[in-house]
Amino acid sequence: MVVFDNLEFNYTSRKSKPCARWLRMVFRFLFGGVAFFAAVALPFLPLLAPLIGGMTLPLAYAYPCFMWIAIKKPQPRSGKWCINMGLGCLGLVLSVVLVVAAIWNLTDKGLNANFFKP
Repeated sequence: MVVFDNLEFNYTSRKSKPCARWLRMVFRFLFGGVAFFAAVALPFLPLLAPLIGGMTLPLAYAYPCFMWIAIKKPQPRSGKWCINMGLGCLGLVLSVVLVVAAIWNLTDKGLNANFFKP
């Protein structure tokens, strides 16, 4: 739904008029078609999902904690500072562990990259 909202927002901001019902349907069919094409064209993508997820994990778990510390500037070594610093470091450690495990799994099983072959 976020993708559709973003497409509709871009359309309404550029055209300065509301998005028609038929255009919403076209956006959804187009996005569904692109997603289906990617699933058929890249059947090995699920093998890379842990690696991609491990690299993007800090965006969800670590960076917000560090950004809160940078924005709010709590007293160093206070309770909130320690909790945010600990959770941020834990997010980074989990990310590193997940990336190492994904690389280990890829080297152990191998990546059979067949395009357009389910």
